[in-house]
Amino acid sequence: MVEDTAAPPKRRSRARWLLLLVVLALSAYVGLSVLHRRAQQAELSTWTRARAVPYVSVIHPHIDLKPQALSLPGRIAAWYEASIHAQVSGYVASWSKDIGAEVKKNDVLAVIDTPELDERLSEAREKLSKAKAALELAKVTSQRWSALRNSSAVSKQSADEKASDEQVRQADLGAAAANLDRLKAQKAFAKITAPFEGVVTARNIDIGSYVAPSQTGEPTFKVADIHEVRVYVNVPQVYSAQLKPGMNATFTTPQWPGRTFSTTIATTSNAIGALTGSLLVEMDTPNPDSALLPGSFATVHFEIPTDPSALRIVSSALSFDEHGMRVATVGPDNRVRFKPVAIAKDFGAEVLVASGLKLEDQVINNPPETLAEGDEVRIGAAAAPAASAAK
Repeated sequence: MVEDTAAPPKRRSRARWLLLLVVLALSAYVGLSVLHRRAQQAELSTWTRARAVPYVSVIHPHIDLKPQALSLPGRIAAWYEASIHAQVSGYVASWSKDIGAEVKKNDVLAVIDTPELDERLSEAREKLSKAKAALELAKVTSQRWSALRNSSAVSKQSADEKASDEQVRQADLGAAAANLDRLKAQKAFAKITAPFEGVVTARNIDIGSYVAPSQTGEPTFKVADIHEVRVYVNVPQVYSAQLKPGMNATFTTPQWPGRTFSTTIATTSNAIGALTGSLLVEMDTPNPDSALLPGSFATVHFEIPTDPSALRIVSSALSFDEHGMRVATVGPDNRVRFKPVAIAKDFGAEVLVASGLKLEDQVINNPPETLAEGDEVRIGAAAAPAASAAK
C-alpha cells in the first residue's frame, strides 16, 4: 500500500519536467525564428538601399598627342598666268606658237595686220614733216623781222608776232612728233609677245581673225609659268589657328595616282571669307617635271598638331540641358558633380574639350536624365548587387 501512494507524485514530477522542456524548446524555436526574420529584414533593407543608389560607369579623359590628319580639296594654279589681249585693231596675219608650246620672254606669238594704224602712221609722218618745214620758215621769218626791227623798218609789235609764231610752230612740231611716237608704240603691239618664260595654255585666234583692244572679251593667248605652282585650299575656320606659314603638307592629284607631292604653306589670307566661312591658304610647290597642271584639283593632307592641354572624351558622356553643355563627374565622396565644358572639335565618336575638365576627373558615361547635382552613385556594374541579393 505504501508503494501505491508514492507513484503518482513521481509521475507528476516527470510530467512537469517534460512540459518545461517543451516550453523551453518552443521558446528557443520562436527566438531563433525572430532572430532569423530580423536578419532577413536587415539584409532586405540593405539590398533595398543598395538598389536605391544607382550604379554608373565612368571614363577618364585622355590626351592624344598624335597629330590630327586633315584632308581638304585644293586647286592648283600656275606661278604666273597671263591672259594676253590685243592692244590694236586689225586682222591676224600669222601666229607662231600653239597650245603647249614653250616660250621665252618676248617671243612673238602672233602678228596683226593693221591697215588703219598704218595709214594713221603715214599721216602722222607727213604732219611731222610739215611741222618741221613750218618751223624752219617761222625761224627764218622771225630772224628777218628781228633784223628789220633793229633798223626800225618794222614795228616792235610785228617783230614780236613773228617770234611768237616761231614758238607756235615749235609746239606744233613737238605735238606732231609725240603723235608719231604714240602711233609707233601702238604699232609695236601688232606683234603679240610672251610676257615671261612659260607655256602657252590657250590660243583663241586664227589667221584672218579680227581682233580689237578689249579687256572683257576672250584673250588671244594665255601663257603660264609652271616651273613652280601655287596650291590654294579653303580651310574651315575651326582649323585656321593651327595652320601657319612654313608648315609642311602633302597632296595628291587624280592624274597621278599613288604619287604624293610635298608642299609648304607660303601664306594665308589672314581673313575668314564671309561667304565660305573659311581661311584661304596658299602653298608653293616646285614643278620641275611639269607634272602639275594649272587648274587641276588636288587633295591636300595636313597634320594638325594637337593642343597638349586639350582632353578627349567620348561623345556619349556629354549632356546638354538648360545649363548648356556639361559632363557629370563622380567626386571622392561618390557624389555627382556637373561641370560645364567647352568643345573645341567634334570628331564624331569623341570630342576635344578645350576647358572644364581635368585629367584625373571621373566622367560618367551615358549619364541618366534623372541624375541631379549631389546625387549619390556607385561606380561599377548594376548586376553585382542583384546577384548578391539573389543569394
